[in-house]
Amino acid sequence: MSFPWLHCTPPRPDGADRRAKVAIAELASRAAVLYRLGFSQADATRRLAAGIAWEYETGSRHAAHHRPAALSDQAIAKLVSDTFARRPG
Repeated sequence: MSFPWLHCTPPRPDGADRRAKVAIAELASRAAVLYRLGFSQADATRRLAAGIAWEYETGSRHAAHHRPAALSDQAIAKLVSDTFARRPG
């Protein structure tokens, strides 16, 4: 006998890319808030990079828990730079 609730939906093939895009959008929003609060670009970059590092600091070997390249410190610095250049109001 098979129980339908025991069968899980397989993960989407583009799931990692979709999660990274959502995380990038969230970081851009946070960068805009930090800009409006008067943070310097360097402080905002440090704060956001530290938050992402903490989120992915699980020690897990599972691929879903590894920090994607799209969320590297360099990528976050560029995102913050681009956001601050727009001068969000």
